[in-house]
Amino acid sequence: MSISTLEAQIRMTMDKLSNGEPVECKDEWIEAAGEMFKDGLRKQLNRKPEPFRLRMSNIGRPVCQLQMEKAGKEKSKMPYNHIVRMMLGDAVECIVEVLLRVAGANITGGKSQAKFDIAGTTIEGENDIEIDGMTFDTKSASPWAYDNKWQDGWHGVAKDDAFGYTAQLLGYSKGTDTGLGGWIVVNKSTGEIRVVEATPNTQEIQELESRIAETIHKVDFDEKFERCF
Repeated sequence: MSISTLEAQIRMTMDKLSNGEPVECKDEWIEAAGEMFKDGLRKQLNRKPEPFRLRMSNIGRPVCQLQMEKAGKEKSKMPYNHIVRMMLGDAVECIVEVLLRVAGANITGGKSQAKFDIAGTTIEGENDIEIDGMTFDTKSASPWAYDNKWQDGWHGVAKDDAFGYTAQLLGYSKGTDTGLGGWIVVNKSTGEIRVVEATPNTQEIQELESRIAETIHKVDFDEKFERCF
């Protein structure tokens, strides 16, 4: 199933559901989504301090930020509503997986443990979902980000990637030996969905791997701190 077909299938399924038309939804899919959300609640409501480590979700972030975290510097206090935003992100992931199954997507895996060896360091993480043998990440986005960041595909994300989404996706792909799929993005205000294909060329992948390797080296070897922003 192509990216455009996948997006069309999801939207068609949503259109049917929004207008009371019948669709096939197995109870086991709903149960699986419920269990996934319960796991998310356990994670969010029982968080404990963890020692710093490089992982898939942070290897693309600014080096100075990672160095500060490794040094144990106190983080800025998060707003009181941060936890609800995190829970909403977990809920969106569960909803998207059910919609994908109802839409007939060829789900070939997910929640796979990924290990990516680079620059002498093993980076680990867990991907979201695999479709047609390709890794996809589910993201919830603000209306602004949905319209301005995610509409331009891989390059729109890569040009302003403070959260390291491109490095994270590449790491999951390499670490699970799956293709580079993309992101399934949900506008958390309107419920709109967009499937964003990952389309870097060979040179862009090599440059991204080089940046990841440089980040790992600087953090692992405690190189001189330089403010990134």
